[in-house]
Amino acid sequence: MFQDSFWSLIGSVSSRGLGLFAAVIVARLLGKDIYGEFGMIKSTLLSVAIFSTFGLRYTATKFVAEFKNGEKEKLRLFYIYSLKITLFIGGVMSILLFLFSNHIANSVLESSHLGPSLKIVAFWVLFNGLSSTQIGVLSGFGKFKTMAKINTVVGITTFVLSVFFTYYFLLDGALIALVLSQILNCYLNYRSVNKSIPATVININEEKLLKEILKFSFPIALQEATYAITSWLNYYLIIKLSNFGELGLYSAANQWLGVILFIPGILRNVVLLHMTESGNDIAKHQNILKKMLGINLVTTIVPIIIIMLLADFITGFYGDTFTGLSRVLQVTVLSAVFLSLSNVYSQAFMSKSRNWPMFWINA
Repeated sequence: MFQDSFWSLIGSVSSRGLGLFAAVIVARLLGKDIYGEFGMIKSTLLSVAIFSTFGLRYTATKFVAEFKNGEKEKLRLFYIYSLKITLFIGGVMSILLFLFSNHIANSVLESSHLGPSLKIVAFWVLFNGLSSTQIGVLSGFGKFKTMAKINTVVGITTFVLSVFFTYYFLLDGALIALVLSQILNCYLNYRSVNKSIPATVININEEKLLKEILKFSFPIALQEATYAITSWLNYYLIIKLSNFGELGLYSAANQWLGVILFIPGILRNVVLLHMTESGNDIAKHQNILKKMLGINLVTTIVPIIIIMLLADFITGFYGDTFTGLSRVLQVTVLSAVFLSLSNVYSQAFMSKSRNWPMFWINA
């Protein structure tokens, strides 16, 4: 478990670190008003994307972890079904976002000039869904070292593309870089998954397996949808009650919330893998749960203290237009403790296939 966590950490440190550095540069290049628009577009994308993944990232980890040691003949079929579900839902979501981008910009965001920008990133949703499913499969196989290499390559590419395209094309350039990076991530994951899964498929009850996938994923999808809707509404309320400049501050603060949560976040699939593999060993399951709660608590509180102490210093990197970020940052990061610990409980619920209780708690 430590070894898997180590490789997850290495890969995420490189990608998240470079991503954060790129985000600061992008924010300076755009200014807080346009950066607020960028944050709103990303929030809209993530909200739609969470629907399109249908919870398959965690479903894939659990099913692959179970099948790889006993029912290997189901692996290829499971992957095929997962891709078909993702392609269908992600494809429909991307097409709808593309077709109704102007309506969303006019009626929902009340910023008609953002319509073309939404069209640019519409198909990011599809590639994000595919990447999410692929990551779940690789996690189920315990390929955390492979994912660390992929994350490093994607992190470097994202940094270069974000700075280059934003410098020359501003908001649209930042969005183009987002799409290109996700396509690269999807392609690298695709190659790694194909190397891991057995090529042959043995005839089994296909309908039964498909029903199992949908039954397990549906409450996870609802849970993620609930989180996506409430997160997006936070952004929407700021626009309605204030302006894009304030949203720019909130978006920048949320980047640092993501920094604090990146260790608990990357360990979610590791925790789910090992809790699933513990099977009916209740003592082992509880031992993993207690240790991960302790690890998440420590790895959250320490960076919170550091960021709160350095809030004014961090604000200085964003430029003069981000006045007031320090206070927003200090308030925002406090929620990280509760989010971090809830991540562990969510994985514990999923490992025992108790997805409906998990959904109602989160709702």
